Amino acid sequence: MRGKGWGLENAALAMDQPAGLQVDYVFRGVEHAVRVVVSGQVLELEVEDRMTADQWRGEFDASFIEDLTHKTGNFKQFNIFCNMLESALTQSSESVTLDLLTYTDLESLRNRKLGGRPGPLASRSAQLNSKRYLILIYSVEFDRIHYPLPLPYQGKPDPVVLQRIIRSLKEELGRLRGLDGQDARDTRETEIWHLREQVSRLASEKRELEAQLGRSREEALAGRAARQEAETLRGLVRGLELELRQERGLGHRGAGRRSQDCRRLAKELEEAKASERSLRARLKTLNGELAVYKRG
Repeated sequence: MRGKGWGLENAALAMDQPAGLQVDYVFRGVEHAVRVVVSGQVLELEVEDRMTADQWRGEFDASFIEDLTHKTGNFKQFNIFCNMLESALTQSSESVTLDLLTYTDLESLRNRKLGGRPGPLASRSAQLNSKRYLILIYSVEFDRIHYPLPLPYQGKPDPVVLQRIIRSLKEELGRLRGLDGQDARDTRETEIWHLREQVSRLASEKRELEAQLGRSREEALAGRAARQEAETLRGLVRGLELELRQERGLGHRGAGRRSQDCRRLAKELEEAKASERSLRARLKTLNGELAVYKRG
């Protein structure tokens, strides 16, 4: 398990500023990215399959969480529940663990707890079958309490959303550099010029790829689009990483504020890189399908 983020305990105490945590967690042999944000009295939870890039996301207010825990017979206040979730994600306590279940898995778990035999499987809607349940498991002396959090399926990352995030990062970096006066502005203009050169080069590569793949049939279009998006995002993320390193090396004025902003930007860059890796995995699959199609 690899993780990074900010403890949710402060959010449980203050409840006035968002606090977040992101970790890589292995569920039943498959690596997933788990992102948690506590904002006021709302818990936001997202799970992403690292191999397929499929995402599930849910939001839960304090009343939902406390009602859920009450139904299990082991009531927990919202802030306590958030702290338990953080401990499970960071694996800092042996009494709390996590699991990720399908609806069928959850029904089987309920049948076992009730001591009954599973009945015939009824037809389920596609929406229900695609949903996942993040299970927070609390182990006490003679029992195990399961708190299921339903996560509707969100699909795969949208390249348009990733591009919007990158634009936002660029604007934020520009604002930070503006705090350092004319020298910083000159540096920003130089970096923007280099960034534009990279964009121009990527646009040229994009046109070449379009020309090469133009002769492919309609089934290959998805692979071409994924490759273009992945290459473009990789170049932009690389450029933003360079800008961020240069920004950290600028003068000492406003260093405390810039340090905090840079840490936040580094987190957002990591999320963009994770989404880019997901796109590349999708591209690899599509290219394999294209190769099989061409051989056929």
